[in-house]
Amino acid sequence: MSPPREVPPHCTTHTPLRVRFVETDLMGIVHHGTYLTYFEAGRVDYLHKRGFSYETWTREGIHLPVVEASLRYRKASRFDDRLVVASTCAELTRVTVRFTYRILRGEDLLCEGFTLLACVGDDLAPKRLPAVVSEALTGPERPESEWT
Repeated sequence: MSPPREVPPHCTTHTPLRVRFVETDLMGIVHHGTYLTYFEAGRVDYLHKRGFSYETWTREGIHLPVVEASLRYRKASRFDDRLVVASTCAELTRVTVRFTYRILRGEDLLCEGFTLLACVGDDLAPKRLPAVVSEALTGPERPESEWT
């Protein structure tokens, strides 16, 4: 296995969210499974802010399915809370990328975790991350006019 590549410190994106009523359970708090959706929203925003989208890559036969996920819940969130998902590209190998996440309400840490994505082709066989993907994942955020 190849060692992980160093990821520059600018590889964090902050995505604001507001909790919708449909995301809460009978107790009025955000359902635990919803946090994975927040992770995905942060990850997609991370790519958009670097000028790329999953759709662009999938047309080229590059897929990044989640192969592992972990969450740790710290505090509850409720309907209409304003949250921020801090998504960080934390580690790259030849075939995988690990994102870490922190979901915050102001200064309060509500949830943290990670997802591990593997690069696969249309045949779902593992493949090396193309250079353009690695560059996008480790690049800085671009001006909003360049977002996809």
